[in-house]
Amino acid sequence: MLQSIKIKLITSFFAVIIILIISSGFHIIMNSIIIQRYAALMNNMVSEYKIIDASTNFIESFKTLIKYSNDQKKMDQFNINRSELQALLNRLNANIVDYNTKVAFIAVANTVNDLIFEIDQGTEDILSGNLLNITDHYDAANKKNTFIKENTANLLLNQLEFAKNLQAEIDRVRGFTQLISLLLFIVVGAGCIWYALVFSKELVTPLSHLTKLAKTIESGDLTATVDEKLLKGGDEVASLANSFNTMVFFLRSNIQKLQEYNLEIKNSRNHLESEKNKLQQYLDVAGVVVLIFDVNNNTLLINKKGREILKIEADEIMGKNWVSLFVKPTDQAKTRSLLNFLVGNITPVDTIENVLVAKDKSEKNIVWHFSVLKSESNVSQAILGTGVDVTELTAAKVTIHQLKEVDRFKNEVLNIATHELKTPLISIVGLSEVMAKQPKTMSAEYQNFISLIHAEGLKLTNLIKTMLTASRNEIGKTAVVIEKFIFDELILSMATSLGVLAKQSNSQVVFDIQAKGINMESDKIKISQVVYNFVDNAVKYGPKNQVITVSTTKPSAQTVRLAVSGAGQGIPKEKQPGLFLKFSQLEPSLSRSQDGLGLGLYICKQNIDSLGGEIGVISEVGQGATFFFTLPLVYTAPLTPLAALTAKVPASALAKVSAKNKK
Repeated sequence: MLQSIKIKLITSFFAVIIILIISSGFHIIMNSIIIQRYAALMNNMVSEYKIIDASTNFIESFKTLIKYSNDQKKMDQFNINRSELQALLNRLNANIVDYNTKVAFIAVANTVNDLIFEIDQGTEDILSGNLLNITDHYDAANKKNTFIKENTANLLLNQLEFAKNLQAEIDRVRGFTQLISLLLFIVVGAGCIWYALVFSKELVTPLSHLTKLAKTIESGDLTATVDEKLLKGGDEVASLANSFNTMVFFLRSNIQKLQEYNLEIKNSRNHLESEKNKLQQYLDVAGVVVLIFDVNNNTLLINKKGREILKIEADEIMGKNWVSLFVKPTDQAKTRSLLNFLVGNITPVDTIENVLVAKDKSEKNIVWHFSVLKSESNVSQAILGTGVDVTELTAAKVTIHQLKEVDRFKNEVLNIATHELKTPLISIVGLSEVMAKQPKTMSAEYQNFISLIHAEGLKLTNLIKTMLTASRNEIGKTAVVIEKFIFDELILSMATSLGVLAKQSNSQVVFDIQAKGINMESDKIKISQVVYNFVDNAVKYGPKNQVITVSTTKPSAQTVRLAVSGAGQGIPKEKQPGLFLKFSQLEPSLSRSQDGLGLGLYICKQNIDSLGGEIGVISEVGQGATFFFTLPLVYTAPLTPLAALTAKVPASALAKVSAKNKK
């Protein structure tokens, strides 16, 4: 035997492996390609069937939206159906590869896009209140849906024809693959038999001698030696025989060292046990729940606080799945998902709130913070969880929610009451005006009474209008009407009405327009209402014969700013934050000099907030006050909850977690 035996064995071994890998890999790759092409074809056909259902659902949601145009849930469902139809179309566009099917798909896509455009036009008419053409849009959408079904059927026929051609191609490839695999199998089998016959005589006999020697040494007889004939050979077997002799020598010399090492290990274990007991004592003092568990959620350690909350002893949880045993069933899925994400380094989120169910069935709300414990090779080994009992805080949140419901109910009652008051007041004001225009056959005293009734009726009517405006803004019933206009022209168009308002105190309104020709897309009525209210407050609370300045600037390329400055006593800093709150007034209710409910600035803030702007005041005591607002030049509607929603986890990550949970 020569030294080349080792090289030959290694070479033959790797040759067999490479041939098998090539054979299996080729077969696997071809099958994978076939499966992928079939899967893509099946997915395309499923999506094509879904397009028919999706277009029908889209039309039905449009029909429902016609009946319930003010129902936000119906609008949300309409948007969902539209997105699903568009998503199916995009998916097919990305996956269809053959030319004939692509041509058929283009016909389907054009018809679907026409349907979406037709319904979008109808939706715009619904939102704008133009209901004359709704029926035409609906009928046109149904006709296009019929075309969609016909074009989709044609697309499916093209897909089936493609599948038929694909099957023929696959059969040819599969037959070729099987033939190659069979030939490789025959070659590998024959080669293995040949190598077995060649090397059996050279290897089996010496190795059998060495095997007997190994069993002798295994039984504890360290005096055994290797046959001299094996030691004299110049091959690998001789090298192995020498290694046996060397091993026996080292075994003899190291038995005593091993005994010493065993004693050191025993001492180390005792030390580790002592340190573990100290750590347990430290954790028992902590005021939070401390829980250590492995990647399968089996508990490794729990402190005293955790045992007290769960009302258990340590042996009732150690080594057991704490999520299954003590987490409320409704919270188990989200808890496992987060822990799986952490172990897989998928998400930076490491906190969660869930409910623990104690042994006596009592429940505690716990906020957890988890940390993954990793080895030196960055492999996740365990998880450390620290939890804080927030049961009382959760109860407080429920109370806050109940208070919000009470506030909402109060707004509804206030809205109903003001509506009920508005009708008789209109009659009172109207009748007083009629009585005042009659021939003056009554005494001057009664004429004064009628004038007083008319004036007080108008005052109360204005108060009710203000309350209705605030209430409608709060419940979102005041729509934002967007139109294009020039901002400085809108402000200057109010000069006459603002001048009349200022004459009540012999004051004067001047305009300082620093930015001219500013084009805006916003709500003119809401902006005018805010400007009028600013000037009205300056007249009410300022001195007579004052100069009220209305100025405009452009702080940035996308915003415009308007400010109204007046003289007066000024507003203390501590009272400025409450100016824009509901029913807020600077003067005490029993001694104030001006009428009103304190809703003017509150409505101003509602208007500016609804247009995406900011409102504020700048004032010093004794130096008057400046009320201002800043608005974007182009109004942008706020996102719906569905559009704002961040699925923040990649689809691949979700697939990993789902597979892990199934295991």
